[in-house]
Amino acid sequence: MTEPYRLAEDIDEFLDGYRLPQDEVPICMRSDLQLRFEQLHRQLEAARRGPAGGDSFAGGAAGGDARRLAEEIEALRQEMSGHVRVFVLQALHRREWRDLLAAHPPRPKDAPADHNTETFPVAVLAACSLKPKLSEEKAGRLIDMITPGQWGALWNTLLELHGSSNPVPFSALASDILSRTSRS
Repeated sequence: MTEPYRLAEDIDEFLDGYRLPQDEVPICMRSDLQLRFEQLHRQLEAARRGPAGGDSFAGGAAGGDARRLAEEIEALRQEMSGHVRVFVLQALHRREWRDLLAAHPPRPKDAPADHNTETFPVAVLAACSLKPKLSEEKAGRLIDMITPGQWGALWNTLLELHGSSNPVPFSALASDILSRTSRS
């Protein structure tokens, strides 16, 4: 092993210190604002190109339009940020996961999935939600309300929480910054 890991010599120490993995999924409640953002962004790109296709950020009327559009985009981003809610999810223990799978067996139309594709995801979301805490009824309402992309973000996070085997995450960005700014 290349990392400075310690051998698990004391199972009681390991069991007493073990914590289930958690993750966060941000979801914007005002996804309708995305359309306005994209419209403004296209206008900004057009203003940047200017009438001659050059870069209009240097100044003039087109540069002023670009500045105004950029300010509108930033204001809209801030508004959208105010509508983002973060869902905190926590993995289940292996036995809890298997029990949940057993409680939601696949139907013939679910093949090749190992679970009922209608009921299992709702049950897993309810079981794994820390903040906000969700009942199965509320988890189902949430799934029905959000977009497929937002549900995909939640579902993929749930799957990653239960499938990841990486003991310690690695940040290439943090490593790069530390190597460039190493203390002398």
